[in-house]
Amino acid sequence: MEKTFMDELDRNIFPYVEYPGYPFRYPTHLPLVMDRRQVEEIRQASSDLYRIFAKATARVKDMDDHFLDLMEIPEKLRKYLHHGNPMKDLPTWLSRFDFVIDRKGALHMVEINADTPCAEIEAYYANGVAAKYFDKRNPNAFGMNELRSFLLDVYLRCCGNLSAAELAEHPILFSCFHDYIEDYGTTLFLMNAMKEAVPEDVREHILFDTFYNLAVMEDGNVALPDGRTVSFLYRMHPMEILIEETADQDGSSLGELMMEGYIHDRYAMMNPPESIIMQSKGFQALLYALMEADASFFSSREKETIRKYIPECYFQRDFRLGDMPEDSKWIRKPIWGREGKGIDIIDGMGHVIHRKQVAEDDEIVRRDSESSLVQRYIDQQSIVTKTDVGILQGYVTLSCFMLGDKPSALYARFSEEEIAGNEAYWIPVVE
Repeated sequence: MEKTFMDELDRNIFPYVEYPGYPFRYPTHLPLVMDRRQVEEIRQASSDLYRIFAKATARVKDMDDHFLDLMEIPEKLRKYLHHGNPMKDLPTWLSRFDFVIDRKGALHMVEINADTPCAEIEAYYANGVAAKYFDKRNPNAFGMNELRSFLLDVYLRCCGNLSAAELAEHPILFSCFHDYIEDYGTTLFLMNAMKEAVPEDVREHILFDTFYNLAVMEDGNVALPDGRTVSFLYRMHPMEILIEETADQDGSSLGELMMEGYIHDRYAMMNPPESIIMQSKGFQALLYALMEADASFFSSREKETIRKYIPECYFQRDFRLGDMPEDSKWIRKPIWGREGKGIDIIDGMGHVIHRKQVAEDDEIVRRDSESSLVQRYIDQQSIVTKTDVGILQGYVTLSCFMLGDKPSALYARFSEEEIAGNEAYWIPVVE
């Protein structure tokens, strides 16, 4: 096998370069070269969109159940979305905006990962390795320092009032299901970044344990196998799934018990429960509904940003079949779809033009959806790159991580299909 930048990647940091179950390695051989203008635009767009999303999230909290039903926010979770949080009440602390590029080179935001975003390893560590190998500028050159500073702020706001002795009794926990290698690697990466950021005497009290080993006590505390309860929980487990978790013994609701502990300040949690509001794919349809229902809610500039970067979209029940041009194209996505599962391309009459096929879709952790978001289809720009299976033509999804309300590292995926799913490659981003 020919030498590539992948030979320089530390598998202890990036354990899924060779992804289990796939015959080819996860990264592409060649990077995506971007110009500075596009790098700056994606960060500025992400910053502007985050402010709009946060504003709309605050509005959602005051709405009746009608809109929460449309966005399929689980009923069990709704009473826990008003607690507020120590990170300036930001609705999500660590998130990732995903964009596609049309044939004219314009950016279109198609999704936000507001609850449990992955790909931090790729963006904050591996992208720098690739840029150095190709002797190109790394647009994420300052990203790792930004991530450490952000996680230090999280620690200070959530646990900074606790002494080392108190943290010994109530440690800071990073957790996921360890048998899912991408979640496991990401969780350890973020844990180690926090350890590097905090005072030295705190580091030994930041630890990992798998969700399989945790218990929820009657008062809502999250307990480790040795009986200690945690002061902070980073969870790589989707909130819409977590809220439905039950005990094997008696079927009691572990998810609700955990949330009771959270709102009674037994522990802090990242991301906070309200991140699920943005995570719902119905949220983008809500933005357009808000513009129509309340002309004064968004400023003129905010409306311009929404129309520029977010493709026109509707809740499925509001999509006016027959009123749209028959030859128009739309993407229909389940409210809680993940990894491309359940996505169709339809025409203006609702006829299916193309159905996304997803390998091993039964293994994708997701909540079943009752309805969908319908979003205008973007005819994407294509590129050619090299992978383990040879030269491929395909499409790029560009992403920007948000640390709180600040834009940070870029990340990109490459797929032969316009709708990227779990078959996508990671493609490094350089300038």
